[in-house]
Amino acid sequence: MANNGMGAPVVIVNADGTPVSTTTALLPAGTDRSGTAAVTSGPLAPANATRRGLNIQNIGANNIGVNETGGTAAIGTAGTYTLVPNATMSVRTNRAVTVIAVTAPTAYSATEF
Repeated sequence: MANNGMGAPVVIVNADGTPVSTTTALLPAGTDRSGTAAVTSGPLAPANATRRGLNIQNIGANNIGVNETGGTAAIGTAGTYTLVPNATMSVRTNRAVTVIAVTAPTAYSATEF
């Protein structure tokens, strides 16, 4: 496989039209940051200068709050996003991310990449 410079793979073929290669390189695995939120703000992911993104899903039965600015998560305040059960969000920051629950314990799933 080659790349066309725009991120899309290009299949290289022989003169008879058969593919030379059909192998696609796999991206590296993300880092699992899943956990359980408490009623006090706590770390979801530490600051990481090489982070490209973080996907978060509230898999619990209660609301959680996520602060992506490096500050303290607090439900209903500026800088904290409220995720209802089953809601998802994507974060693009290299700062620390914190999480809080309305009622603890509330589970969330998160992958840093």
